[in-house]
Amino acid sequence: MWKSRLRYFLVLLGTSTFFICFNGYLSLYLWVLSLLLPVVSLLVSLPGMLGTRASLSAGETGGSVPGARKGETIPLQLEIWNATPFSSGRARARLSVTNTFTGLRQREQFLFTAGPHHQVFQHQLSSQTCGQVICRLERLWVCDYLGLVSLPAGRPKEVAAYFWPTVYNLDLDIEESPVPDGEGERYSQKKPGDDPTELFALRDYREGDRLSRIHWKLSQKLGRVLVKELGMPLSDQLLFLLDLNGSGQETDMLLDAFASLSSFLAEREVAHRVLYWQPQAQQFQCREISQASDLLPLWQEVLASGRGAALPILKEEFLPTGISHGLYVCCSPQTQPLLVLKDCYPSARLTVIQTGPLQEEASLGKRFAGISHIVLETGKTAQNLTGVTL
Repeated sequence: MWKSRLRYFLVLLGTSTFFICFNGYLSLYLWVLSLLLPVVSLLVSLPGMLGTRASLSAGETGGSVPGARKGETIPLQLEIWNATPFSSGRARARLSVTNTFTGLRQREQFLFTAGPHHQVFQHQLSSQTCGQVICRLERLWVCDYLGLVSLPAGRPKEVAAYFWPTVYNLDLDIEESPVPDGEGERYSQKKPGDDPTELFALRDYREGDRLSRIHWKLSQKLGRVLVKELGMPLSDQLLFLLDLNGSGQETDMLLDAFASLSSFLAEREVAHRVLYWQPQAQQFQCREISQASDLLPLWQEVLASGRGAALPILKEEFLPTGISHGLYVCCSPQTQPLLVLKDCYPSARLTVIQTGPLQEEASLGKRFAGISHIVLETGKTAQNLTGVTL
């Protein structure tokens, strides 16, 4: 725009000099015309400038949550058009892409002319770490036809896309232990069990079935032998406490470890809970995971929370009951959360999954004796978690 204004200034300087040196009607007309030129250009360009529209979208058309595994790409589309039959002058848009976990920000500028036909600018989003990516138009200005005057145009809403953690195929063991207070039981909707208080389904009799499980009344009514399948109880025994206060690389490793363990449990319908701090709401959030379909909404919430500062003071009132195994996922363990976990669940097993160097138990105090530690190494997350007993 400054080039156009410089050229106009030179034209105005020339007509003014001509008017001063050559007094007459022609020089006056040229000088007045040069003064009115920006006004005329703005009036002629105004319909096209006001009609400029922009739309920002991410992911495939019709997708619910735009997301991909880290390392893959997500298509980002910037669509430009004019709501009037006219075309605008040159327009300039500045797009920013920010990863909330790493803090990395990229900017890209687009120059275009908005006409009645839609124009689509495509950009490929990518990230080597998991996180929420916020895409927004920081600036959208439209110039008149001469490039002398610019007006801001309406900017579309920002778009969020997600790069999910890596889920490793782990070989783990699940230790069946009773729930201390006997609360939090639910029944599987996919697999039968041995709980006589809950009916899972009815099926035809097969050789080897117990006679005590035959539904005699219904079998007599339908004319074939039906067997009752009993329910399988699921208990909320495991708790993940997320403390994502490390660097982008450390947080990425922690989320990979958490996602792998949580997915392992969800695929086997082992119910567990996840407690994390949400800076936007300024409170702890506790989510229940009982099946694989619960994972994606949870990851979305955790990634949207971003990488925060140190975990606030944890109180027992924030913790759920009925926990037999607590897993503290952190960069470096803090004393206060460990004290609360130890006091709230005195009979439960505690495991610290960390990225920082392993500290001696003596430096943490005698009260933390017996806590298991898993140290994650760069590029060896799957190996570090293999063989863990949940």
